[in-house]
Amino acid sequence: MKLTKLATLVAVGIGLVGCNSTPSQQTVSKQSNAGNSSLIIGKSAYDFKNDDIEVPAYFNTQGLQFCSYEPEEKDSRCPLAKKTIRLYFGDVATDVSKNLEGKSSDVFNAMHSSIGSFQTKALENTLENQFAGVNRFRILTRDTDSVNAAMEEILADEGASKVAEKMGSRTPLSTDYIMKVDVLKTGDMLFGSTQSLFQTSMEMSTGVIDPYTREKISYPNIGKIRVSNFDVRAKDTFTTVIANGEYYRGFNYTSGKDVDSVMNEMASRGFDIMLTRLLKEMPATAQVMGIKGDRISLDRGQNAGVLPNETMVVFEYSAGFVEPIGVATVNPSMQSAQGKIVRWKDSKLAENVKDEAEAGIYRPDRQRRIFAVSVGVPIEFMKERSTWAQEG
Repeated sequence: MKLTKLATLVAVGIGLVGCNSTPSQQTVSKQSNAGNSSLIIGKSAYDFKNDDIEVPAYFNTQGLQFCSYEPEEKDSRCPLAKKTIRLYFGDVATDVSKNLEGKSSDVFNAMHSSIGSFQTKALENTLENQFAGVNRFRILTRDTDSVNAAMEEILADEGASKVAEKMGSRTPLSTDYIMKVDVLKTGDMLFGSTQSLFQTSMEMSTGVIDPYTREKISYPNIGKIRVSNFDVRAKDTFTTVIANGEYYRGFNYTSGKDVDSVMNEMASRGFDIMLTRLLKEMPATAQVMGIKGDRISLDRGQNAGVLPNETMVVFEYSAGFVEPIGVATVNPSMQSAQGKIVRWKDSKLAENVKDEAEAGIYRPDRQRRIFAVSVGVPIEFMKERSTWAQEG
């Protein structure tokens, strides 16, 4: 077989912040079909062992003195406050190899045209919607066309004075971070005697930028994500027959519409992976209001990005020390959450809290606060709210 390669470089901008990665024993990796980047899933609380019950790495306990412990934290120095993020996609540039000769150059040029026509920037709104949907951070949209069109209609329907009154009562959001995404698109064709195989991949690398200092920040470290067309569809669906150097039948790699469809699925898969990595590094956090038996009550819920069936490590924070108590599964309402401690930590503190909770209600005080922090995305969330298939 003769291998030709097509590389299309897409520079995309995005910048953002977060916390760091959790211990591997608190998450599981769902491998892709083609051995590319994996989905990172929070392990079920029922699968935790005693050694797994630890506060996730890089959870930030600094700055708790700036927290008001109200449903919406106003001070960005409080680790419970949600960060405001702007997502950026840049222009698309194409780099084509000059070393192709003969009939294969026609195939290569057709591939280049189809893959090069796919504009990653068009997915900016998709990524904004996906990130905003988990409610763990605040997204400042860059969809100015839709906002401007809607405001024209609102002005016409409600009047300028009403609109001015509403705008005056809202506090503009201040950007905390920019999230930068760079994308590399590649395409290959493996030529066979009767059939050839079309292959394309997409690599995404992300960075975090403080827009006020122009500093690139080391966290959250989402890293590089790679997805291929074999991750989203069966490999045999991409076989094609090439006759006299031109497409004849099979997968139509010369069709921009067909290639766009596949690359949209690849981008969506990449966004899923990106989201799972981001939520692992930027966990949901809530204060435990009380423990009764094995039931816990949290002061935050969906408003702080707590997801259904969230696995959360419960810990005490006192005098600068963090000590795990147990692991719980939690379900949120709008501004609070209820959960069940599935396994208690094998420690004296956990035993004391458990005894008091079984005798009545354990209520933390100002000197010995108790918190719950998530460990990763629940598998149920990815099954219900994304395009991810478990076998992928």
